[in-house]
Amino acid sequence: MESSTFAIALPYMAAAIISGIIGPVVVMIIQRSLDKKRHEEEEKIDLNEMGEMVYVQEFVENLRDNFEFDRVSICQFHNGGKFLNGRSMKKFSMTYESAAPGIEKIKRKYQNILVSEFPKMVSEMMKTSFFIVNDDTEDFLQLRREMQTNGIAQAVYVPIRGLRGDMLGFISCHSIGTKNDLIGIHLQHEFVDKANQISGYLLK
Repeated sequence: MESSTFAIALPYMAAAIISGIIGPVVVMIIQRSLDKKRHEEEEKIDLNEMGEMVYVQEFVENLRDNFEFDRVSICQFHNGGKFLNGRSMKKFSMTYESAAPGIEKIKRKYQNILVSEFPKMVSEMMKTSFFIVNDDTEDFLQLRREMQTNGIAQAVYVPIRGLRGDMLGFISCHSIGTKNDLIGIHLQHEFVDKANQISGYLLK
């Protein structure tokens, strides 16, 4: 009787074992297929996305023209892999740039920059919504060296924040050779409004 019960139960046991093995494999195959499809969708060049890029590019060009900067750029934060301890390699890249005639474009030089190269600058942006650095400012030594290398006399930095206040990137505005007399702390609110205006496009 016992052997007969076992014989009856055996197919069900086998089915349960097979199901336990095949189930996770099927889930893994489906997940990989969905990931591949999502990746393919993200890689496609989309007309709406191009329209957004055109808008952001026009934004930096208008900002440069209106405030008479020599260069205006947008940098965005992103992940660049992981360290051995599992922590994210936090980086930023310059994604948009507008330069006045005769001013060198530097966007291609500023790709995959480790945040650890400019920790003081990024820390300052996390604490404030607008700050100015001149080539003779006592603080921000590493940043001043970078500015002097590129002939930047004055730089304005404005963080771009998401809806939860997290920092997506920043706007940087450069004056080459001489400081921009139009720029001062009194423009802080106007620049913050500009950063808020563009944040929605960078979130998409």
